[in-house]
Amino acid sequence: MKIVKGLVGLFSICLPVLLAAQESSQYTLFTAHKYALNPAYAGLESTLSITGGYRAQWQELNGSPSSRLLHAHLPLYNLKGAGGIKVEQESFGVEKTLRAAISYNYVYESSIGLFSAGLGLGFIQKSIDGSALRTPEGRYEGGLVVHQDDILFESKLNGLAPQLVAGFYFAQDKLELGVSLENFHRPVIKFNRGKSTYQIFPRLNFYGEYLFEISEQFSIIPAFLVKSDLNRMQVDFSAQATFNGNVIAGLGFRGYSQNTIDALSLIGGLRINPQIQISYGLDLSLSPIKDYHQGTHELMLHYTLNKKIGGVIKEPVIFNPRY
Repeated sequence: MKIVKGLVGLFSICLPVLLAAQESSQYTLFTAHKYALNPAYAGLESTLSITGGYRAQWQELNGSPSSRLLHAHLPLYNLKGAGGIKVEQESFGVEKTLRAAISYNYVYESSIGLFSAGLGLGFIQKSIDGSALRTPEGRYEGGLVVHQDDILFESKLNGLAPQLVAGFYFAQDKLELGVSLENFHRPVIKFNRGKSTYQIFPRLNFYGEYLFEISEQFSIIPAFLVKSDLNRMQVDFSAQATFNGNVIAGLGFRGYSQNTIDALSLIGGLRINPQIQISYGLDLSLSPIKDYHQGTHELMLHYTLNKKIGGVIKEPVIFNPRY
């Protein structure tokens, strides 16, 4: 009972200005979601690319986060760049979030590699179901919801705010580096005629990877992702090996210090044919929360047209020779 009172008290304190501890979804298979992290990555696979993902975080823990993500992008040679679209839905306890955005990025081909700069525009929609909350003194018989608390609400609230993201990406044959900044305009979602608000903080993403070709049949790609709200930081590392171009196996680790260590990840994938690849990630928690859940599961399906698209007068630019 003390735990319940503590949680309700914490929620009551945060309600007037709601804060999100995990505003942007986190993904174990972040190397497969480069466009979702950075609009400047669009088109660098030189063809239509469609990726869908599902993540069930902290299985068996009541109210744990779950995420669904779909994004697609393709080169637009006549516009000297590329474009894309992404849609993401996340559930976390009594809160649900929908994010959607479209983007354009300009790609410049230089003697040392490809430089890309992009901008995404969309919206963030949040809903919070107050009827699912419970207080020790509340009355909930026969469908009645009365929290008996002046701060907590008893119905579902909805709010909407614009979303902006800017990114920069550099790609060579083996090296890729990208940086993006989400919600740099610090949008505020207003609920209940402005009586309650949700402040969305900026998030900085810095991504990098390098391809080591051990042989014609075997290669390794180590990668990292630094995420920050400009106050705190979290780092993901991964190393994925590819065998014969179609079997993928790897490891990941989240954390960089004693206070940020979160999980060890097992990664596997299979390229079914030149167009379709499926990947799976399992997070094994290393933080104290490991005693309360059964792991985190993530599934990704990637489709690529696997051929050049769009017509140009001159020979099309091969944005990323790796693909």
